[in-house]
Amino acid sequence: EPTTQRHERGVASFASPCHATRRCLGGPNGCGDGILKRHALAAWLLLLPLTTMAQDAPTWFRPDGGWILVGVLAVGALVAAGILQGRAGRAIETRPIAGLVAAEDAIGRAVEMGRPVVFVTGTQSITKPGTVAGLSVLRLVAEKCAETGARLIVPCIDTIVTRIAIETVEEAYRQAGRHDQFVPDDVFFVSNRQLAYTAAVNGVIEREHPATVFLQGEFSAESLIFGETGSRAGAMMIAGTDKETQLPFFVTTCDHTLIGEELYGAGAAISEDAQLLGSLRGVDLGRVAVLALVAVGIVLELARVEWLRTVLGG
Repeated sequence: EPTTQRHERGVASFASPCHATRRCLGGPNGCGDGILKRHALAAWLLLLPLTTMAQDAPTWFRPDGGWILVGVLAVGALVAAGILQGRAGRAIETRPIAGLVAAEDAIGRAVEMGRPVVFVTGTQSITKPGTVAGLSVLRLVAEKCAETGARLIVPCIDTIVTRIAIETVEEAYRQAGRHDQFVPDDVFFVSNRQLAYTAAVNGVIEREHPATVFLQGEFSAESLIFGETGSRAGAMMIAGTDKETQLPFFVTTCDHTLIGEELYGAGAAISEDAQLLGSLRGVDLGRVAVLALVAVGIVLELARVEWLRTVLGG
């Protein structure tokens, strides 16, 4: 069969669901025209989402949401100003957090009773902000345990968290000059399954009878189980989480609870890093500004002055 006729037959059959279509689109007996059409089809499939996004581009931004952008930029400016002040060496004071203040006494209690301290870093991976904040609290606890000679047990649910926890505790003992007292087996990986990890931690608490249990990080349904087990063992419980759904269980079963962003503030207060403290101060100033705006709005509404509502587009 001549080449010209074969090409014409392939082109004619491109739109029909027959064997010639597959052959023309690059099969063992395919032709150059079929390969070109295959590339054109692939390019069209790739460009179709971009075309749709371009058509929907006007809906990405709301023209009446300009004040929201102004608010975001204002808070960002406050955070940047706080960071710059921290870098400049300006002292930034933070209010004492009850849970952190009680941590030192709780570790001293463990030393007096001759019982260990158990630290739970949450039930999520290292990608969660609460887990990172919990590891910051672990550094403080590890430093106090190294100074006082208290035994610290850290069961972990994630392998990466385990590695970081080992390095954190080991560094704390090294800085305290007691690296020989560091026991690597006391910081260990248990399981990445929620219920298996919960059962294992409960077993550690029941067997070791710790004097203090720290629950710092992100938790789910196991929060109440941990709290009840620690209370039954007679341990002093210090919890902290940013999960508002789990806060009631910690508040009712633990002696001290870091509520919400106190967990993140604890990391900044412990590290005493100027940039972290500066960013924390900037965010707090943003909250104060929002609360002040809300108060002004309430007063103006009660006085039947619609000026603020008109400005904000309400």
